[in-house]
Amino acid sequence: MGHAVLKEKGRRYVGLPEFARVGEQILAEMGLEQARGTVTSVPDERTIRYYMAEGLVQTPEEKQGTASVFGYLNLLQLLTVKKLQAEHLPIRKIRELVAGKSEQELETLLGVGSTAAKKSRETDAKRYLESLLAPTPAQAAPPLKEAAAPPPQQTDYSWQRVEIEPGLELHVRSDYSPPTSARARSLLEKAIHRLRRLRG
Repeated sequence: MGHAVLKEKGRRYVGLPEFARVGEQILAEMGLEQARGTVTSVPDERTIRYYMAEGLVQTPEEKQGTASVFGYLNLLQLLTVKKLQAEHLPIRKIRELVAGKSEQELETLLGVGSTAAKKSRETDAKRYLESLLAPTPAQAAPPLKEAAAPPPQQTDYSWQRVEIEPGLELHVRSDYSPPTSARARSLLEKAIHRLRRLRG
């Protein structure tokens, strides 16, 4: 299937009859089944005109005399439309998928592409994943140091809540000893200052 499409790369088809004939040949090689009776398996000239009117196949800008000159992109659009119809997608959805897509994106939708391009994409993907998994300098293991002293033992403390007035509580740790009178004044001033900052 891939070779039938890819061998058309760079070719041009003068006039709708030639374009329709090439599309028919490639679709026959692709072996797509159009299960619904409302959809034609082979895109005749009338069907292709309808696709162009619906924006599914781009209208060629190039002319040779009065005949339109179709290219590889037009062929990919036509084949993609037929493939998506075979998968029972509605015209509206097909238009969303096909409109504005590049040749490479349409080849991907068709499931074709050169082996070199596929390998290149696989290599890029692999390189990207490896970059995610590689440790950054910050994550690298730190150099070995002499054994540090163990951290000091933490004592379990309990806390007691003392309500000063409605809306104001004091939390006192069990190992806290009341301050001397000189230090009490300093603590009181600190507490008042903090309370004022909360209100401001």
